[in-house]
Amino acid sequence: MGAQLRIYRRRIRSVKATKKITRAMELISASRIVKAQQRVSASTPYANELTRAVSAVATFSNTNHPLTTESSNPKRAAVLIITADRGMAGAYSSSAIKEADGLVVTLKARGLEVNTYLVGRKAVTTSSSVIVQSRTHGLDSRITRHMRMQK
Repeated sequence: MGAQLRIYRRRIRSVKATKKITRAMELISASRIVKAQQRVSASTPYANELTRAVSAVATFSNTNHPLTTESSNPKRAAVLIITADRGMAGAYSSSAIKEADGLVVTLKARGLEVNTYLVGRKAVTTSSSVIVQSRTHGLDSRITRHMRMQK
């Protein structure tokens, strides 16, 4: 009877310790989210002005550049999938991959050649068969490797 009681107490201590660790991870991630939201809101005016300036150039320009004119009959499309390398962003990564799957299927149904570019370990390791079939010559692994080397 005493041995079982010790086992239960040890298990209770273990669960409490895990609870503390999980709570600390939640607090850290919450503070990171707040900081990221602050950076996004601080950059919004710049992004809006940049978008307005590029739109003005594209609208009032007399040049016929491929980046400022819409193609009447596109043959190719690129899909950039950005996922997490690590951390507690599993739901984000799986949602990004699922949305990309749907987009790739839609674009292929329209008769477009689809090139996917993957950034993040989660995209490279868990991408679905739809994305894998449309990958281009291992470019995704070079992008991911490059991103890891910058950290």
